[in-house]
Amino acid sequence: MKRARPLLGTFVEIEAAGLAERDLERAVNAAFEAIARVHRLMSFHEPDSDVSRLNRNAVSGPVVVDRWTARVLHWARTVFEATGGLFDCAVGYELMQSGVLPSRGLDHVESGTFAAVEHLGDDRFRFSAPIAIDFGGIAKGFAVDRAIAILRARSVREAVVNAGGDMRTIGPAPQTVYIRCPETNTRVVRVGLLRNAAIATSAALATVGKRGGTAGVPAAKLQRCAFSVVAPTCLVADALTKVLIQLGDPAAPCFAAFGATAFITRDDTIEHEAA
Repeated sequence: MKRARPLLGTFVEIEAAGLAERDLERAVNAAFEAIARVHRLMSFHEPDSDVSRLNRNAVSGPVVVDRWTARVLHWARTVFEATGGLFDCAVGYELMQSGVLPSRGLDHVESGTFAAVEHLGDDRFRFSAPIAIDFGGIAKGFAVDRAIAILRARSVREAVVNAGGDMRTIGPAPQTVYIRCPETNTRVVRVGLLRNAAIATSAALATVGKRGGTAGVPAAKLQRCAFSVVAPTCLVADALTKVLIQLGDPAAPCFAAFGATAFITRDDTIEHEAA
């Protein structure tokens, strides 16, 4: 069974097998509802989401959030600290200044880091500085993981959840993974097989080419590349793609620390694949 719905600002596809059709239908619907719940809790754009309430009120006092939101906050802290701050969800101010995110009701926000997020016990959090968080770099991966957890809880043992390139698989059959060539966006390149693991990909401009060059030829150029991370969970893979974009080095120790493997796709070739 294969179903798709527009969620998380993209199309989410769920493919599942191994049960009677009615049981599969119920399991897949429950998995979609879990993804929709993540959106309601963690969207920057939803005024009643946990993220919006934190951004408005957490600098003034404790804010109680859903346990799923608390889990993502804890993971965001873990990746923030493990990467020396390269992964930082406290980017709301910068994204609002650039027009990527709306700034309504957040006139008090200033630039800061995730270090300002304080856990007060249970599911209560406050901000020690007037920051704004955005889960755009981690919530989609978490949503995929929650969908997989729901499918497993309903006895589905073979499934693929794909949310706009953030994908996780379970089951004995390996899934062939393709990545769209970042420069042309019209071709795809086969990057390997995925089994009981997750992969996330983010596209961004990167500087390529050797330093120096010759007269009249630029030493380096900007090229759109696809930055991919394979990890045990989609949350980790999603977050670490943002770190890979900044480091440009798939062999950096932070990837192995999370049991992840990173690689960069340029045009139709895969370069700098970690061992």
